[in-house]
Amino acid sequence: MKMPDVQYAGHADGPVSEWGQRLQTRFGDFQIDPRSLVHFPEGLPGFERCRRFALLSSVEMAPLQCLHAVEGPEASFLTIDPRLVLPKYRAVLAEADRQRLGIEGDGPLLWLALIALGENGSASINLRAPVVINPARMIGYQLMPSNGLYPLRHPLVIE
Repeated sequence: MKMPDVQYAGHADGPVSEWGQRLQTRFGDFQIDPRSLVHFPEGLPGFERCRRFALLSSVEMAPLQCLHAVEGPEASFLTIDPRLVLPKYRAVLAEADRQRLGIEGDGPLLWLALIALGENGSASINLRAPVVINPARMIGYQLMPSNGLYPLRHPLVIE
């Protein structure tokens, strides 16, 4: 399937017309797979103009992943599955959020916590407002689950 030309944020190389090319981010170089493209209909808070992101991973970076905007202003985030940091992490989505994501039944979801890097080298993750992706439709939102009892900044220590 041929995808439309996309100008990658932060690149002076011009439009990319062939998918499967490499993307350079501040977190490393990645091979883009068109199946890794996620549509965020509302963007992310503070980055509302960024509507399409590539979810990038590598063996060297595991278990972290990079969520990198492929449209709009430069935006690149490190993410992690919150259950790797807090194994008992559980969140419940409101019915309206399930509908926005296009979830049918008990379909699987990809939950990601955004990582914030501190000036002193520390790192924390946002457990209160995770990014939730429906992998069947590749639609995502940053949501506030109805049982949002988790902190906005939880220390990043992988258990």
